[in-house]
Amino acid sequence: MTKLKQHKEKIFGLIISLIFIGLIIWNLDLNQLLQTFKIFDYRVLFIFIPLYVLGLYIRGFRWKYLLCGTSKLTVKEAFFSFTTGNTLNSYLPARAGDFWRAYHVGHKLRESKMKLLGSIILERIIDGISVLLILFFAVLTYFKHKWVLNLTYISAALFFGSLTVFFLIFKFNKIDWLFDRLSNIYFLEKFRPLFIKTASLLNKFMEGFQALNNPKCFFMAFLTSCIAWGIECILTYILIMGFGQYYGFSIALFVISFLALSTIIPSSSVFVGPYQYAYILALGIYHIDKSNALGIAFIHQITIMLTITVISTIYFMLTDTKLNDICAEIEENDDIQKEVNDDRNT
Repeated sequence: MTKLKQHKEKIFGLIISLIFIGLIIWNLDLNQLLQTFKIFDYRVLFIFIPLYVLGLYIRGFRWKYLLCGTSKLTVKEAFFSFTTGNTLNSYLPARAGDFWRAYHVGHKLRESKMKLLGSIILERIIDGISVLLILFFAVLTYFKHKWVLNLTYISAALFFGSLTVFFLIFKFNKIDWLFDRLSNIYFLEKFRPLFIKTASLLNKFMEGFQALNNPKCFFMAFLTSCIAWGIECILTYILIMGFGQYYGFSIALFVISFLALSTIIPSSSVFVGPYQYAYILALGIYHIDKSNALGIAFIHQITIMLTITVISTIYFMLTDTKLNDICAEIEENDDIQKEVNDDRNT
């Protein structure tokens, strides 16, 4: 990623965050916010953190299923790399953690980075469908606002549409055919080498979608995704009750689905702004005021961020990875030629 592009993304994310922060602090009762922290039963965290880590470990199994046993990736490595990638996604713009994960694991296991990146994209689509189901059940159990139903429709179109597009591309695989036709066009002939390289990379990328051609792998990946998200819903419900807010389980379904969708919105580090506003919108459905919602959101987010940051730090210590190494691996993701060269050398 070029420095100019990085700066543009950071500035754009900062602007989005500032807009949401403005909406959050507008008419915010600071005294009520402080009272929210005082009433929280912090013993809840002794349940929250271990179960949250379990959910992360289950996502390690999911990545294994998405690769259909064609990778040397272990569940332990998948768990650590997934968690570390999410940590980097939180602190860096443009989902840099996902690209780092593909490069890091590919380099470590000497496997195609484009294939791993494809599997990560499919993983995100499955995440989206899992979240959509959560939102669907929330609407069924507590439907009060039409705008929530409209949000469900938009989410369904986005994630099922993405899955359909990638399935058709994977199933019929016309990548080589398309670029061969393009290279035969008179005024595009000079780009033939570029077309060949691009087609090679896209074919490797689509190898990451092989689970779409294996019902068992796809089902197990989807099942483990639903289990992991189910754990997050349970933890969110327990956390909200720790603040003395006793509502039906649907409150956790709304919170998790809104939080997941908020991470799609560009923002500054640790999703400041959209994350908190998503919490306010979700709890607002149950007439919980902004100050209380913001307090719950803060405890929820800081607990998650500290947990994944500690796990990532442990992983870097175990693998003797330094900050400069991480930065170098992220920078390598911009050089698609390296992927071609790596494949030629292996």
